[in-house]
Amino acid sequence: MGLGLKTFGLLLWTVALSVVGITLFTKGFLLNRLEVPIKSSCEESPIEGGGAGKEDGEAQKKGCWTNRHFKKAIILIVDALRYDFATYNASLGPEDALPFQNKLPVLHELLTTRTQSSALFKFLADPPTTTMQRLKGLTTGSLPTFIDVSSNFASSEVMEDNIIQQLAGLDRKVVFMGDDTWTGLYPKQFHKVFPFPSFNVKDLHTVDNGVIEHLVPEMEEEEGEWDVLIAHFLGVDHVGHRFGPYHPTMGEKLTQMDGVIRSVMSKLTDDTVLFVMGDHGMTRTGDHGGDSTDEVGAALFIYSPAKLLQGALQQQEGQAVSQIDFVPTLSLLLGLPIPFSNLGMVIPELFLAFSTNKQTNNSPGHTDWARNITGVEALRINAFQIKKYLDVYARLGEDLPKDVVSKLQKQLAEIDNVYQTVINGKVSTDNAFAALKRAKEGYIKYISEVKEMCRKVWAKFDMVSMVCGISVLCLACIASVCITMQSHDRRVVYNLEKQLSGIAVGIGLGFILGIVSEICTNGTITTSSLAPFMLPCLGSFIGYTTSAWSYKSSKQTYKLPELWRTLKKQPVDWIVATMLVVWNACGLGANSFLINEDAITAFLLQSLMWSLLLAANFNRQSAPSKEQTQKRARAEKSFDIGRYITRPSLLLLFVVVVFSFCIRLSMFFRACREEQWWCETPHFLKSLSTVKGGHKNARYFFAAACMALIPVSLRLFMSKTGNMDGVTPTVLNVKYALPVAAVCTSLYWAMQALPQRVLDNLPAWEQVILPRVVYVIIFSSFVSIVWKPLCLLLQIDRSYYGPDRTLQNGGRDRQLSKLYNQVKGRGGTLPPKNGNPAKEDWDVDNKRIPAVYGLATVYSAASLVVTVTCSQLVALLLGDGLAPAVLLLLTQMGLFLEFHAAVKRTQVRKEGLSQEASTTVLSQVPWPVVVGWGLMTSQYFFYTGHQAAIPTIRFESAFTGFYGDFDNNLVPAVLIGLNTFASQVLFTASLPLLLVWPFCRGKWMDRKLAAGHHGNQEVLDELQKGEFVLHEHPVEYRLNSLRLYSMFFIFNIIKLGGTMVTAGYLRNHLMVWNIFAPRYVFEGVSFLVVCLTMLLSYLLMMRVDDTLAGWVGKLRDYCKTQ
Repeated sequence: MGLGLKTFGLLLWTVALSVVGITLFTKGFLLNRLEVPIKSSCEESPIEGGGAGKEDGEAQKKGCWTNRHFKKAIILIVDALRYDFATYNASLGPEDALPFQNKLPVLHELLTTRTQSSALFKFLADPPTTTMQRLKGLTTGSLPTFIDVSSNFASSEVMEDNIIQQLAGLDRKVVFMGDDTWTGLYPKQFHKVFPFPSFNVKDLHTVDNGVIEHLVPEMEEEEGEWDVLIAHFLGVDHVGHRFGPYHPTMGEKLTQMDGVIRSVMSKLTDDTVLFVMGDHGMTRTGDHGGDSTDEVGAALFIYSPAKLLQGALQQQEGQAVSQIDFVPTLSLLLGLPIPFSNLGMVIPELFLAFSTNKQTNNSPGHTDWARNITGVEALRINAFQIKKYLDVYARLGEDLPKDVVSKLQKQLAEIDNVYQTVINGKVSTDNAFAALKRAKEGYIKYISEVKEMCRKVWAKFDMVSMVCGISVLCLACIASVCITMQSHDRRVVYNLEKQLSGIAVGIGLGFILGIVSEICTNGTITTSSLAPFMLPCLGSFIGYTTSAWSYKSSKQTYKLPELWRTLKKQPVDWIVATMLVVWNACGLGANSFLINEDAITAFLLQSLMWSLLLAANFNRQSAPSKEQTQKRARAEKSFDIGRYITRPSLLLLFVVVVFSFCIRLSMFFRACREEQWWCETPHFLKSLSTVKGGHKNARYFFAAACMALIPVSLRLFMSKTGNMDGVTPTVLNVKYALPVAAVCTSLYWAMQALPQRVLDNLPAWEQVILPRVVYVIIFSSFVSIVWKPLCLLLQIDRSYYGPDRTLQNGGRDRQLSKLYNQVKGRGGTLPPKNGNPAKEDWDVDNKRIPAVYGLATVYSAASLVVTVTCSQLVALLLGDGLAPAVLLLLTQMGLFLEFHAAVKRTQVRKEGLSQEASTTVLSQVPWPVVVGWGLMTSQYFFYTGHQAAIPTIRFESAFTGFYGDFDNNLVPAVLIGLNTFASQVLFTASLPLLLVWPFCRGKWMDRKLAAGHHGNQEVLDELQKGEFVLHEHPVEYRLNSLRLYSMFFIFNIIKLGGTMVTAGYLRNHLMVWNIFAPRYVFEGVSFLVVCLTMLLSYLLMMRVDDTLAGWVGKLRDYCKTQ
């Protein structure tokens, strides 16, 4: 096994350890609640006697547990119908109203003219406010858990008892049309179904027009063709995602919904009830998924031509009901059993007739009295159905606190005794009404308290699994630290195979012990179920540490006194970087830190950068020699402003100032969290089609220019370094394919800026062809890099006196000769240019010397091509508004690399190192530099329009180049992931640049230091070879690559560990599900993206090195023939 594969094996092992740790912690932190497989039935009423109406005469008029009020129901779901979309403000004129205001006047007309036949409620959703979870709540009456949001786009059949299955089980015919999410949840329960693709948020009309086409015709079908009709419209939600609620298109879509409601109302009969509802709301930017007021506040409108509200109770404006209250309400209105797992409460206004004035003299025969009995009976059935569910749940699981459950059941028994005394006539007529009202309030209180208890309990945690997950993550971190420390000693290469063997043996033994433990305990012990995961991790760690410790040099390295001496030797910038990392990890435990994490990350990065500048200037200062002092004195006598402003310290200062300015500019591209009330959505994050006037053209051409600069800059750089002189597939991609991709991207953005009606009328293929061309180019670029990664030109038939860009632009003549003779195995140098060769300095054969173009930047060229290719892909997905952010990211990355290279080359010149020592110093990336790279990764996560909050996920990126009718969720998941974690992909893919950049760049510092630090000639010659030096020192190259990747892994795993610890410790915090849990989920996914990209990047650089070795071998074969 080669050294590259061995180092990759160690890196892969640490990644695998961390993945296991994440899995275990997630298993304990984000648990799904227990689903009870029992279903309600007509034959088994939750109360004795079967409930009111059980013994009614005609079967058509009776219900299962109580008399039904309506025969049919029509449910119109307007996705994302926020409550204020449905209200009416009479004081606003058409010109004063916002696009979403007063656009549903039909609701206002009914509420004012048919007061007892219509009602409007604020429909409160339980977070997460994603469509699938809301549909489950609207049909099962159960509460979601946080992890349910992960399945929003992976619908699977609902197995829990629900109202759709109850309807189908009683031969009630359900007709559905609209969002095809329903067909995934209930694939076999519908009598008729008209599904339409729902995932394409850019399509505003297909679903709605399809529903409108079938809705009224289905209503007019013959009697018995349908009992419940469900129509799910998506246009309002898609307008919100694409344009936001303040765009005129929102008004047009709501006006269309107003017409739909009117057409349905005109066909209603007295035995039918109409529900118009939203499944969730939306934020001011049109997003949803969290728990803000705008997101959870949907609208519910109920209407029937018959009398709907019982008695004289007047509904209060803005009165709120929970979304899960819809399930028992619809069940009892239609005479169905309430689904077994329901925790909702019937809407009292639809069943009770209590007047605002106490009517204590009502007799049992009074009309209001009879209706109130029926209403309280509905609450009683509802309460006992929940009691039955709690009894079963308590037997199946241990989640519910027994003392609280016992108290609630006792409370229910007392209230039911009060009700029984009223029913049995054991109270006087004067007190009957007051007792009945007390029973009503008691049932409502019981149901509400049970719901609150379950909401708290189902945020349950498996502490053992969480602790095990954090422990495994700590093992991965410790292992990475050990790998980083041992990579300083090149003698460790002789021990790597033994370490990998120890890891393999440890995994094998641990897995066997884990399986045996699982079998012996039968899974009855909590920890035994974790043994197959924990023991292999622990065994591999023991195997690694034992093997590493057995090596002689490692024993000395890992001794505590030696570790302490090493720590004391660390420079100030190392201490500052470590403190910033620890501070960043600890700060994740404060919700105010997380809310302002974007600005804090920028502050930490700037602090680190200025500390690196101070450290560089401090380390550069050394005691000048007598000769240097005399030179400086002569220079001071003749002051030269040009020489002063180009001093190395001022040049570094200039780089840091520009770097800080880039950080400041990047803040124009940050998204706003819902908690950041002071924040306004940046202009660049708004859809281009919403920008008006000349600003639209200015923004578009600015984005197009930024997009064009990316491939053009790469081409200019590679041309200067000689990497563009060949005709390899990679070079051809850089010359032609990547510029074409930039043009196609810009044209696609121009198409998206067209008016909505024009864009919708374009053929579907025209809307996706341009992004697909870009995808093909990006894919071909990656294939070419893997297939032919070298951007070199070997010109054999060449005279020495031709153009010379052999090793690098402006390379020294003798370097070509040294390389040639080194490969050929014979000494000698090139003849002097005056044409008089010295016999001892020139090859005896006097053959033509082959010219090599681009060899000095062979590694960085491949890495730059990968970086630019990835940047073009993420720019396409991020959109035109964030194209400047991508260019700014690359600019900031280049400034940081130049600063790093200049400091490194200064260090080599100043210390007067030997040839081999200079290579080691240049190839070792310091910890503070890795921390800076990691902080930039975090910075541009926020400053590419993202936050660690569900509503900020840009789902529209899933449809860039696709219609939306996906057969699986892999493609949209990848596209959304690339959009969300673009920064992680770019900075991790370009990680090798940190190692190779000092070998080819930073020469502007060389020129300024040449007078003060001449250095020995061998070192200077070595520097002229550029990155080819790394190939001549393969051990240092691979060990330092492993060290670099391990340090970057350590930075990210510390951040992940901070989110894990804080999420676990603050699991009962008020803001856990709003702030801490989403932050952990985002950090976890980010970490996995970094790990995957890191492994692929490492393999690619090994591929470049192996290909270069083959190329050198061919050159050696040629030299032997000369």
